[in-house]
Amino acid sequence: MTEEQNTLAEEKEIQDLIQTMKEYLDKEYLAGEKLRNFHPKMHGLLKATLTIPVDLPEELKQGLFKNPGIYQAWIRLSNAPPKVKSDKPASGRGLAIKVLDIPGEVIEPDPIGVPTQNFLLTTSPILSAWNISLYAKAIKAVLFGLWEQLKFAVNPSHWRSIFLTFKYSKKHDNLLSQTYFSGGAFKFGPELFVKFVLTPDDPNLGYTLDQAKGDDFLKSQLIKDCETTAHGFTLNVQIHKNDKLQPLENTSIAWEAELIPIAELNIPQQSFDTAERVEMGKEMEFSPWMGLKEHTPVGGINRARRRVYKELAAYRKK
Repeated sequence: MTEEQNTLAEEKEIQDLIQTMKEYLDKEYLAGEKLRNFHPKMHGLLKATLTIPVDLPEELKQGLFKNPGIYQAWIRLSNAPPKVKSDKPASGRGLAIKVLDIPGEVIEPDPIGVPTQNFLLTTSPILSAWNISLYAKAIKAVLFGLWEQLKFAVNPSHWRSIFLTFKYSKKHDNLLSQTYFSGGAFKFGPELFVKFVLTPDDPNLGYTLDQAKGDDFLKSQLIKDCETTAHGFTLNVQIHKNDKLQPLENTSIAWEAELIPIAELNIPQQSFDTAERVEMGKEMEFSPWMGLKEHTPVGGINRARRRVYKELAAYRKK
C-alpha cells in the first residue's frame, strides 16, 4: 500500500478518529479558543536557522538536502499530553521545525504563505500505537478519561502499547538537551526511506534556575538559556535497509541504524516570551505533509496524520 492509497476500512477508521478528536475539543473547550488536541502547552516559538552543508554524501543529496545553504526556520517546543498541566511529571515533549522558503514541489501548501518543510519530532523514538485502528483506540482512551482508559487497558492486545507509552515517558530538566525523533518514516528522494533524529549540541544542559521547579519550569529554563547564549542541534537521518531492523509500517519498533548528520539547526540568542510570539505559536500549523514530495511521509499512521492534522486545524479555528 502506498501513501496515496487506503482501504475503505482505513478510511472509516480515520473518519472515526477525526470525529473522536472533534468531540473532545467540543467537550474540553465549551466556549472560546480551542487548543490543539495534543501538544497544546507551548514552551516557546523560537527563531532558528537550518544549515545544509555542501559536502553531504551523494546519496543524501535529496530533496531539501540537495540545496546547501542557510534556511530560516521556526521551532515550536511543547508538552505532548492533551491537557495543559505541570511540567514536573514524566511526559513526552515535542519539537516541531518549520523550514521556510524551500525550493521544490511541496505536497501541501503552508497557511503562512511560503513553501515549508516541516519536521515533527518528540522525545520518544517510537509511536506506541503502530496501526490506525490501535491509534484511534489509544487516542480515545487518552482524551476521554478513566473509563475509556480502563476499557483500553483490559484488552491484552493493547498491553504492549501501554508498556511502550510508559517506557518512553520521562522527566526532563531542559528541553535543549534532549534527543528528538520523527516517529514515522519518510521518503528521501526516489530510492531511500529514512527517519529523522535531532541530537543536541550540549546533552548535559540541565536545570540551573535558583528556585524550586514550578509547574512551568521548562519554559522558565528555556527563557533563561535563550536569553544568555546560542544553542544548537544536529539533524540526522537513519536509513531503512530492511524491514526487520527498520520497519516502515510498525512505528512501535525503534530503528537500529547509525545516525548520519545532514544539517545543523542553530538557535540564536533571543527573547521569545512576547505576546506576539505566543500568538504566532498558537496559530502556526505543523504537519509532516507540509514539505517536499521527495520527503513524502510513509506508513499508515502518517496517512492518518495527514487528514487528522488538516481537519482538526481547520476545526479549531471555526
